[in-house]
Amino acid sequence: MSDVKRLPLLVPLALLACASLACAREVGAQGRADGRGFGGSWNYAVYARDKSELPPAYQSMKLEEVPAFAIDITIRQSGNRLRATCGVAARFLARLEDCGFTATARNGVAQFRLPSGFGGTATVRLTLRDGKLRWQTVRRTGVSYFPDDVTLRRLKPGEIPPYFEKEDTR
Repeated sequence: MSDVKRLPLLVPLALLACASLACAREVGAQGRADGRGFGGSWNYAVYARDKSELPPAYQSMKLEEVPAFAIDITIRQSGNRLRATCGVAARFLARLEDCGFTATARNGVAQFRLPSGFGGTATVRLTLRDGKLRWQTVRRTGVSYFPDDVTLRRLKPGEIPPYFEKEDTR
């Protein structure tokens, strides 16, 4: 068969390959409207409304430096596999939880179990929708300070929460 006769067959195959590639990207994205999926740094925090609400040791600080409650998550995503580190600050920094997890995302949802540094465990469901990450604790045993139901926002590159200690750049 000559190259001229093959050409009409190659065009539809090339279009099909391009369409399949676009479809594969969409399926692999698992809810990645912005192309990043679950990957990135996420934050949720609430603060006191007045300095009088802060514990005495923190009353000289700015309100945004002492969250009443905060959760920070950094997620790395490879395909549908998530690997993350997280930290929770509760009760105006009086209770701190460090955590990490691996999970598999399906249709924009990942579920995993976390041990607490306070002796309990929590089963958590993360849902990615419209560029926001919802954390829901669906089951809890014992004592833990993981949030019940909060929606985290994605931090911009280089952005750090105001309560993080700034690195000395001298």
